[in-house]
Amino acid sequence: MKSSASARKRKGQRCLIVDGYNVIARRAGRALAHIVDLEQARRDMEDLLSQYRAIYDEDVVLVYDAHQREGLGGLEERGGIRVVYTDAGETADARIERLVYDMRDDYREITVATSDAAEQQVSFGGGALRISANELLRRIDRMQDYINRQTQQENAKMRHTLADTLRTDVAKQLDKWRRT
Repeated sequence: MKSSASARKRKGQRCLIVDGYNVIARRAGRALAHIVDLEQARRDMEDLLSQYRAIYDEDVVLVYDAHQREGLGGLEERGGIRVVYTDAGETADARIERLVYDMRDDYREITVATSDAAEQQVSFGGGALRISANELLRRIDRMQDYINRQTQQENAKMRHTLADTLRTDVAKQLDKWRRT
C-alpha cells in the first residue's frame, strides 16, 4: 500500500479510521444484538461518514467485524469511503491496529474513532490520535448542523418572486391589468 500511486497522492492528508460496530452501538444507545436493522444502521453510518469525508476533507476507513455480516471479509468503496470487513476470525481491533501501522507513513495524521479502551491504547502506540465514539458522534452532529445552516442560506438566496423572473415589459402589463 505504501508504494502505490494512490497512497503517494494522499501523502500529507488526514485519515479517520472508524470502529464501525462500536460507533453504531453508541449511536443507537444499545448493544448491537438489540439493533433491529443492522444493515440499515451500517448504511446510515456510511452515509454520515461520506458526508464527513466531504466536509472535513479526510479520508475515511470504516472497519466492521466480519462475523456481524454474512459472507467473507473484504474491501468496498462507497460514497468515497473505504469499508473494510475483517476476515473470519479477525476482530475489527486487530485490523485497525494493522491499518494504523500500514498507513502511518502515508498520512500526516491518523485518528481512530472507538470507545474500546484497549484499541485506543494500541492506536496511540502506533502513532494515531484517538477519539471516542461519542466524540465522533458529536463531530457528526456539528457537521449536520453546518450542512443544515448552509442549505438554509442557499435556499434563502434562491427564493424568488414571480416579479423577479418576469421581463420588465410583462411585469408592467400585469401591473396595468391589476390596477384596472
